[in-house]
Amino acid sequence: MQLLERGVARGEVRPDVDLGDAATLVASSLFFRMIGEQRLPDAALVDSMVDMIGRAVATPP
Repeated sequence: MQLLERGVARGEVRPDVDLGDAATLVASSLFFRMIGEQRLPDAALVDSMVDMIGRAVATPP
């Protein structure tokens, strides 16, 4: 969550974003991959999650 807090401080993450919820999105995707799908997270999943969550929390251009 510290990464998101630094993003807010730099103006890259919207201040109205619930940082706990955003962090849960990251963790839950990794847990689901490992437990639900019984596969290890790979680079493609990480890249996809970074892109999706980044677009969801980013300040408008």
